[in-house]
Amino acid sequence: MTSVGTADVAPINDRVDAILTAAEAECVADVRGDDPTAPMPELLVEPGALTFVTLDPDDEAKDDVILDFNHVLCSLNYSLWHGTGGSIIHVVRNGETSASWTGGRWRLSEFDGTPLLLIGRHGGNCDGYGAQPCVQAISFYEGGFSTVRFPASLEEKPPEE
Repeated sequence: MTSVGTADVAPINDRVDAILTAAEAECVADVRGDDPTAPMPELLVEPGALTFVTLDPDDEAKDDVILDFNHVLCSLNYSLWHGTGGSIIHVVRNGETSASWTGGRWRLSEFDGTPLLLIGRHGGNCDGYGAQPCVQAISFYEGGFSTVRFPASLEEKPPEE
């Protein structure tokens, strides 16, 4: 594991840097709270936390980033961003636009020439139970992200008047 502090990290891009800076502050606040004598935690970034990709099928430059918090830890609270449904996966496009999802494994694929991110999600996201296989697909278009929203079940729909 590599210890990463905001002063120790070479800038990646504005958005990724902001996400890591906020994570470092959250780690410190979670561990130390209002106690200045509490030990100082470190933000730990494992290999695999940052993956440089291209999400624009017309551009070969790998200037987009998938920041996977399954590989980012708070040294004195390893469970801070980790749960049964995985961890936060941030997708940063062009150093500015980002969105995040909670999941375990992920894979970048393609559909008809368009990049497609597949994320293994908690089974509850597929109207099931925790260990049930559940995969969300996210596609990319100019300026954004898109994914299918699961329609509300009959029990969740408000009664018609």
